[in-house]
Amino acid sequence: MDEYIFAEQTKKHFRYLIDDYEYSVTGQRYDPKAFGNSLVQFQSRTMDVTVALDRGQVFVYLAPRTESPGYQFDLRDIVGFLTPESDEPVYIFPEEWDNYYDMVDWQVKRLAQVFRKYCKPVLAGKFSKWKEIVKIREAKAQDKYKRLTGKEPITIDSEEIGSEVQKEIRRRQSQ
Repeated sequence: MDEYIFAEQTKKHFRYLIDDYEYSVTGQRYDPKAFGNSLVQFQSRTMDVTVALDRGQVFVYLAPRTESPGYQFDLRDIVGFLTPESDEPVYIFPEEWDNYYDMVDWQVKRLAQVFRKYCKPVLAGKFSKWKEIVKIREAKAQDKYKRLTGKEPITIDSEEIGSEVQKEIRRRQSQ
């Protein structure tokens, strides 16, 4: 994919982040050697949003800047948490499409609409249940591990590890 096409498509369809929620574009990257993979990053005071193109599939990731820093969440997990009654799939990856650029544009546009429709409290920085989502994600991972291996998973307190990592980062920055 051309370096600028994905970035321009993304900035066009996610423009409401800038206009309505005080986000800014903080980065964009394109790697022609890695299947043309690309990403565009948006940032607000409370949230980082990354829209990524990976081998023709578009994904959206969210990372809170204040609560649960260091964690990144897939849009599918956030929509599932906020609207468990919704049966609308978050990601739809078209198999056949005449024009690659149109296929990517369709995905970007659709995900921008899904994000805006279901994630208003997150967009506005008024969502405070990140730790609950982390616990749900960890429980799902443990269930999957047990199902695949037949063994009980070794568990650790991710909050404790997160705070230890933050302490180490602060220690290194102060040196």
